[in-house]
Amino acid sequence: MPPRLISIVEPMLMKDKVADFHPWLREAIAEAKSSGLEREASKLEQRAFAAYTTSSELLGETGDAIREFLHSAGRSVPPTVNKKLRACLAEIGKVWSKFAP
Repeated sequence: MPPRLISIVEPMLMKDKVADFHPWLREAIAEAKSSGLEREASKLEQRAFAAYTTSSELLGETGDAIREFLHSAGRSVPPTVNKKLRACLAEIGKVWSKFAP
């Protein structure tokens, strides 16, 4: 079943739609914590699920947090976590080109 699509900004302002990647992100964070990356995954979780003023800000901050997690955890990131986080970045990249694959 394809992921549910969510509008990024009011439809009249922006027509881009991004798949709701939050389930993938939650799964990746849980897997990372259980693989011994508790500190790094908790930091990612705090930033990714904080309150932001705009959806654009939310996506940009989440993308930055994911990149920082991948960089700080390096080769310790399990392949399944890496794959899910890369899928999240691909969705964010639909709005923020710096995160596009």
